[in-house]
This record gives sequence, C-alpha cells and structure tokens, in this order.
Amino acid sequence: MPVTKIKAASAAIALTMLASLPVSAGVVEDRKANFKASNMSMRMMGAAMGSEDFDTITEEAMKLAAWAEVMPDYFPEGSGAGTSAKPEIWTDFVGFKDAAEAFHNAAQDLITVAAKQDAASTAEALKAVGASCKACHQKFKSW
Repeated sequence: MPVTKIKAASAAIALTMLASLPVSAGVVEDRKANFKASNMSMRMMGAAMGSEDFDTITEEAMKLAAWAEVMPDYFPEGSGAGTSAKPEIWTDFVGFKDAAEAFHNAAQDLITVAAKQDAASTAEALKAVGASCKACHQKFKSW
C-alpha cells in the first residue's frame, strides 16, 4: 500500500475516533471563562456608570454582544454534565438561542444608547442587559 494511502487511512481512522469521544472539557471551561468575563464586564459597566465613562460601557457592551453571538456554540449536546446548565438548554435549544439573541440585542442597544452619552438612558439600557441575563439564567441555569 502506498504511503499516501496509509496516511489518508490513518487520518480517517483518527477523525472517526475523535468524533466518537465525549465532548471535551475545553468547551465547558471556555464557556465558564466567557461567563466570568461577562460578569466582569457587567461589574465594570456598573462602575463606569458612576463616572459616566461611556467609552468603558461601550467597550464592555461590545464584548457582551460578541459573546452572545457565539454563546450557543459553546453548548454542544452532551456538555451539561457536572455544570449548572439545565437540560432545558438542549430540550429547548431554539429558546436558548432566542435568549442569547435577546442578550445580544440588549448589548447592541446599550452600545447605541451609550454613544448618546446620556446617563439616564444608558442606565436603563444597562438594566435591560442585566434583565436579559437574569431571564436566561432563570430558565437555563441551575443554582
């Protein structure tokens, strides 16, 4: 058998074996890190409201919007064991994706509102971001 065919067969076998392995801990650790970063962003924005630091609010809201866009990708089937993720994430994945989209939309709205540099409306938009987090946690996270 030529070397190239052996290499191709070996690669195919390796891919098949990898595909049959359980979800790696990496995706779970990555999503935990992203949620911790989101929590930090929320805290930073809250602190920035006190000094009306709209640049920090915008920067952190952009991080939240970016995370919200990819969040469902960090919840592959079978990645809930030993985590606070409720089974509803997978039994109602459309609802979970909708919740991530609501979070994204709230973060995008905060970016738009913060650009106007009006403290009252920015505070309301920040509350809406927090409310989108809370709504998702209530439905999809075990405490």
